[in-house]
Amino acid sequence: AYRKVADDQRICTVLEMFGLDPSDKKALGKYSLGMKQKLAIISAWIHDPKLIIMDEPFVGLDPKAAHLLKGMMREKCEEDGAIFFSTHVLEVAEKLCDKVAIIKNGVLIRSGTMDEVKGDTSLEDVFLELEGEKC
Repeated sequence: AYRKVADDQRICTVLEMFGLDPSDKKALGKYSLGMKQKLAIISAWIHDPKLIIMDEPFVGLDPKAAHLLKGMMREKCEEDGAIFFSTHVLEVAEKLCDKVAIIKNGVLIRSGTMDEVKGDTSLEDVFLELEGEKC
């Protein structure tokens, strides 16, 4: 979708995908958290990098924008790109990620493919077990 347009059209295309008006001159500080998050995502994607690093990319996004971002993330990975992202929403990680790492107090405590890490259970169960909080 956004990758198939000429470079001079890419900014407008990505802005419009997220429902933003390319001619809007509003100061960044006037935007809501969700709008700022959309602009951060657009900024990360606009140059079509092979690697994208994101911290909690779904925070503040409406369902439509979150769905769009998930599709963009899948597309990036299918085209031999890579995305590293942190999240506390383990269901999102479980659905989107091929590989996962669990970090506790700055120490890597488990990593591997999603199947290696979670096995026959959920990522949430693995995390809670590693935290020693599973009931």
